[in-house]
Amino acid sequence: MASPDGTLMCKEIHLKRLALVLAVGVGSSACDSVGLRGGPESQLEENQAQWASLSLTSYEYVLRRGCFCSPAFIGPVRVRVEGGAVTRRTYVELMEPVPTEPGQGFPSVGGLFDIIARAYEQDAHRVVVTYDVESGVPLDVFIDFEANIADEELSFTIEVLPVPLP
Repeated sequence: MASPDGTLMCKEIHLKRLALVLAVGVGSSACDSVGLRGGPESQLEENQAQWASLSLTSYEYVLRRGCFCSPAFIGPVRVRVEGGAVTRRTYVELMEPVPTEPGQGFPSVGGLFDIIARAYEQDAHRVVVTYDVESGVPLDVFIDFEANIADEELSFTIEVLPVPLP
């Protein structure tokens, strides 16, 4: 039962959130007064910093996207990054270059972090991210931008972690 000022309801939300945080280690702010660290945005920043600390500017990795779009936009695609910029995108199974338009959907690892950050900035309905413990790379990402709109979700999975280029 909620008190007129909503404090009882807020306490109930806090307890439920605390249980969720303890159960899965992830939470989002319910009343902005729980005071627990480790919300999604801070996890993003921590993992971004962990990736940056590796100083990898030239690497390859394999990315598969999930979306309600043509197969050309799904992959899997081997993304080659040199000097911090994407220099090549190749369909893994066809061994053919990815055309420019679908290619933009296969960014550098830094670009993946940017997509996640934009989802938080746009207050996406649901953002679920699993990061690699050692590198901080976002391994699996699911973003549902709008609760009441079908088929606008986006997901991506890193199938092969970034490998440094010589």
